Amino acid sequence: MRTLGILPPPSKDEHERARIWAASALAALALLMLMLLIGAPPPEEADLMPPPLRVERLVSFRTDKSACRAALAGAGFVTERVADVTEGRCGYRDAVELTQSTHPYSAPVATTCAVAAALALWERDVVAPAAARHLGQEVARIELAGASYQCRPIAGRGDGRLSEHASANAVDIGGFTLADGSALRVEQGWRGTARERAFLRAIRNGACDHFTTVLSPDYNRAHRDHFHFDLGREDICR
Repeated sequence: MRTLGILPPPSKDEHERARIWAASALAALALLMLMLLIGAPPPEEADLMPPPLRVERLVSFRTDKSACRAALAGAGFVTERVADVTEGRCGYRDAVELTQSTHPYSAPVATTCAVAAALALWERDVVAPAAARHLGQEVARIELAGASYQCRPIAGRGDGRLSEHASANAVDIGGFTLADGSALRVEQGWRGTARERAFLRAIRNGACDHFTTVLSPDYNRAHRDHFHFDLGREDICR
């Protein structure tokens, strides 16, 4: 006659392993429930989300170009990588062209990714609301004042120091085409109608929250007809 075997009772080590496993499972379940209650995404989803496009992140975007491009894409802006350039003391690497943004440009805008991010934020958070508030209409196109990359020293200085344009770290804005087809140029509008003056000063002041250097007609005659924005070493807002 065959006898049934009787399993030995669980050992002390097995009891301990089971207790640890159960405690870990309960902790994971509690964490998941807490995240769902506060509206946070699960860890796997959070890891896939791009970094937010915010002004506070512009400094980190200067070195973390992958995060910069991901943030722009996550906010609905489209960029394309442009070929690196080496030209004597001038040139750039890992620059991007802002191909789709809040407003179209009169010419391609190829800059460092951090400048592209600052420009995108300035368009979205400064130019668009200022146009609605002061001009009562939208900006149809942003008019550039020259190429963003120019291998040259800073104008008006005799020490030969290179302009931020020499590393594609700057952009010059000459004016705007409005939705009704009219043109608003910085040179004429700076002392133009009350609405034009209010709009241009609002977007100049707003740019100071996004760029390190902001130069306008208030700075000197060399900037009488455009705004200069860059992310260089000089902390100027004028």
